[in-house]
Amino acid sequence: MSEELVSVIQTYRWQCMECKTCTVCQQPHHEDEMMFCDQCDRGYHTFCVGMNSIPLGLWVCKLCEKNPSTPKKKGGPRTPKKSK
Repeated sequence: MSEELVSVIQTYRWQCMECKTCTVCQQPHHEDEMMFCDQCDRGYHTFCVGMNSIPLGLWVCKLCEKNPSTPKKKGGPRTPKKSK
């Protein structure tokens, strides 16, 4: 898991793969139709979010689309301090 993903999943009650339930219906059934957000790792059934199948490539849930709070990477460029 990336540092960014770890920092996001620490903000809610994360579930392991064996315990994962759908964020919408709270049910663990239909594992073959369960998909996971690539930004927060929450689980969703395709039919609970109005999709017919699991999409190819990256998928981002509505929660992450509405609140794109991607943590800043450490060691990035810093704003220079103003001299007095």
